Amino acid sequence: MVWEVTHDALHLGYLGLAQGIPLVVFQLWGGVLADRVDRLRLLLVTQTLTTGALLAAFVLSALSLARVEHLLALAALTNTFRAFDEPSRMALVPQMVGRERLPNAIALGSIPWQAGRMIGPSITGVLIAAFGGTVGFGVALGASASALAMYGQLRVQGHAPSPTERHVLGQLLEGLGFVRHNFVFAALICLALFNAVFGLSYVTLLPIFADVYFQTGSAGYGLLNAAHGIGALVGTLIVATVAPRLHRRGLIILGGAAAMGLGLVVFSRAPGLGLGLPMLACVGFSNTFYLTQVSTQLQQTVPDQLRGRVMSLYSLCWNLLPLGGLLGGVLAAAVDARFAVAVGGAMVAANALGLLASRRLRRL
Repeated sequence: MVWEVTHDALHLGYLGLAQGIPLVVFQLWGGVLADRVDRLRLLLVTQTLTTGALLAAFVLSALSLARVEHLLALAALTNTFRAFDEPSRMALVPQMVGRERLPNAIALGSIPWQAGRMIGPSITGVLIAAFGGTVGFGVALGASASALAMYGQLRVQGHAPSPTERHVLGQLLEGLGFVRHNFVFAALICLALFNAVFGLSYVTLLPIFADVYFQTGSAGYGLLNAAHGIGALVGTLIVATVAPRLHRRGLIILGGAAAMGLGLVVFSRAPGLGLGLPMLACVGFSNTFYLTQVSTQLQQTVPDQLRGRVMSLYSLCWNLLPLGGLLGGVLAAAVDARFAVAVGGAMVAANALGLLASRRLRRL
């Protein structure tokens, strides 16, 4: 919609800032709030506000009243609400399932995200091509309202925020201090950070591989995205099936991260789709397989009174994906896209192999 209104690539950059800055600024405060108040009630409030913002966007678009400043403001609002939504939603998972089923629940919970990555853009793209951008807001509004209705049916137990006289800043520093003084937590969050900033930066450069290196155009671009998504979905299903029987989680996490990084290095040198597609499928598989284990380890071991703050820091790493795309673009402009992807993969692999020296991580 921003492109339709402005036909200016610079405003697409402004849109990225409007979406990214609120997450970076407010995500950790959202974790503090998730530990201070009833998490389900907070989730209902944020989802209600998100639905309202999407309704405003839909109405403005349907009435042809949408201006770029409206769209940027609504994008910033929805991501502000998301910054407070994500920590509470992640912290609620252990309250809804038993501890012994947590690994399966986390793996299964990522399936909609993996499937949505393949299916959602395709379906919505067709609808937008047929009916215009308004339909995108309509689909999003319907999904948000449905989520709100389902959240209203949740009944959870196990988290009763205790009254505290500590200021919110003190609570924020307490959460950061817990991670800083706990090597295992810091290392696992570092893995997620490297994945977001260096590992997944290749997604930004896929059009160059499809068009310039593989000479397959938009069809090749779609196949490359699908290959990663299929690998990720297969990895998720396998983890959900065998999660209770995975006993060497530390080695699985570090081995999976190293495999992902090395897979990206090989993909960066692929001469065509024949090698590029299976390598991206392996990258997607390794990425999902090890990060699901990271999420499970964090959720199973974090103290409940700190859960919102620790998980907000973990999810903040994912919201640094645009930074990774920026770094990848700079390297691609300075050298080429193959070099940029190879450097990103090497950074992820080197970080994982370096952490293998830690006995505490290997023994998880």
